Amino acid sequence: MSADRPAPDVAIVGCGIVGAALAAFLAEAGLRVRVYERTAIGAGASGRNSGLVQHPFDSVLGELYGATLAEYRALAAAGRLPFPAEPAGLLYVGRNAPLAARIAADWAAAWPATGPEVVDGPALASLEPGLARDLTVCRLGVGFPVGPGAATMALAEWARTLGAEVVLGADVRAVRTADRVAGVTGPDGRLQPAGCVVLAGGPWTSSLVDPSGRWRPIRPVWGVVASVRLAGAPRHGLEAIDIDIEPGSGERAVGEIAPRDELVDFSLVPGAGSSALGSTFLPAEPEPQAWLTHLRNVGSRYVPALAAAEVVGLRHCARPVSLDGRPLVGRVSGVDGLWIAAGHGPWGISTGPGTARLLAGAILADDPSALPAALRPDRFGAAPA
Repeated sequence: MSADRPAPDVAIVGCGIVGAALAAFLAEAGLRVRVYERTAIGAGASGRNSGLVQHPFDSVLGELYGATLAEYRALAAAGRLPFPAEPAGLLYVGRNAPLAARIAADWAAAWPATGPEVVDGPALASLEPGLARDLTVCRLGVGFPVGPGAATMALAEWARTLGAEVVLGADVRAVRTADRVAGVTGPDGRLQPAGCVVLAGGPWTSSLVDPSGRWRPIRPVWGVVASVRLAGAPRHGLEAIDIDIEPGSGERAVGEIAPRDELVDFSLVPGAGSSALGSTFLPAEPEPQAWLTHLRNVGSRYVPALAAAEVVGLRHCARPVSLDGRPLVGRVSGVDGLWIAAGHGPWGISTGPGTARLLAGAILADDPSALPAALRPDRFGAAPA
């Protein structure tokens, strides 16, 4: 990092989906932007997700999802991102007909445009022949398949064309003097000045704000995904009807745990040439191969062909999960010029660009009050000075 370059107006730490989108939006507004990424663009959950842009059942996240769809459609119109014009549809699958009816009613009351309906029996066999015959599903008109990492790479490339600089292999920390951010510094201890700093480091953002570990509203929750080839793969995205990923779902166990079926939820996302089979929500980094049998065991209860499907890839990543399932977006209390945008959990590609657009507006106006109070970083207490 050369010292003779002009200091950026904004330094962004982390080039996942949020950091890449924010870099593009701020550069588009004419600011000098530099993004520091420790490993690679989209190296974490932003590039290793299941590949489905999905509507969360949460009022705040739902607004971010709607804004994100608008950003993806704009990228598609500009030829920067292949993005489907219509959703593939999402099926909540299970064997509890009353639960399917209740979920459909909840979605109809909260988001009627999603067109919820309960499907089972011959109608379900016609809709998705590969599903087990005894299932009942709640179908929603949501769910846009997009290649893992595709949106993040498209946004990062757009940011670069607008003049933003992306520095890879940069393990940096924010530096502040009294109540003002000064810039970032790397292992060499040299200050890289910046007008303001945004921490978008995914599951590691808490430690970027407070290296002492006392303030930890965002934690890593690990997921394992297998890419499988299925003859007659489902056209819809599939999720177990009782999958536990919504805000307020509670704390999970801490520390490494032995792989077993009970710790696996089910999801299956259609993709080009293969489908993405998940899901796990683990408190420590797993050995992906150890979970493959359990992903198959659970998945084959819903799609029997998964028991023998060819596995063509296996990946894992840490999702940045906040204590209430909603991201932390805004200025860090007591530090002028230091902002945070992280904690999207499994909703990163579904809500990240919408978050970045909101934050870009607040940074340009230098007005954190423009952001929703439900996303304020200090709602879990102010970070230690």
